[in-house]
Order: sequence, then C-alpha cells, then structure tokens
Amino acid sequence: MATILIVDDDENDRVGLAAALRSEGYEILLARDGDEALDLYLARRVHVVVTDMVMPGRDGLSLISAIRDVDPDASIVAVSGKSQSQLEASKIYGAHSMLEKPIDPKALVTAVREAVAARGT
Repeated sequence: MATILIVDDDENDRVGLAAALRSEGYEILLARDGDEALDLYLARRVHVVVTDMVMPGRDGLSLISAIRDVDPDASIVAVSGKSQSQLEASKIYGAHSMLEKPIDPKALVTAVREAVAARGT
C-alpha cells in the first residue's frame, strides 16, 4: 500500500487526517512542519504528500517547491483553512489537488486515491 506523508502544524489536524487515511490501509508518516517533511520525503519512499499551506517556517508553497525540485513527479494534495490564495497558488507550484479545511474525510480519501494513481503506484 502507498505511503502518505501528512504535514500540518496543528496536531489535531495531523491526527484526524492520519486516521481517515489509515482506515483505508495507507501507511502514514507525520511531520509538524515543512522542514521535517522535506527530511522525511528525502529519507523515505513517499507516494503522496498531504500538506497544510500555512505553517511556521517552511510553508506549504516552499515545501511543494522543494519537493518538486528533487522529484518532479511528486503527487501533492494541498490543504488550508486560512489562505485561499495559497491554495490557488499551490496548483501553479504543482499540487495535484486542493482541499479546504475542515476537510471531509471522504474528499480526502478521494484526493489521495487520485494522487496515488497519478503517481503510478
């Protein structure tokens, strides 16, 4: 099964997203910020990244850019409850899809399935 990296500075959001995807059988990696996420991405085989856009330090756009620099085929799902403009920009930076918080678990599962399929895994 695919490995999904969830990146969010809010612990409740990380845990909620992880629970929705674990129930579908995905292996889950968790990161509190963009720097930790990039380190995990480089160290592990990750099929899809689900990232918040607004985080301290390396934000979602910076993370997407850094990941796409090392892996142009990366599959990324951008999420935000605070910045519609960053969600829209995430598409330009290479996000596969975008979800607004609060996230409907079914929409998350659908977006991740599509991102896994786009990755060819």
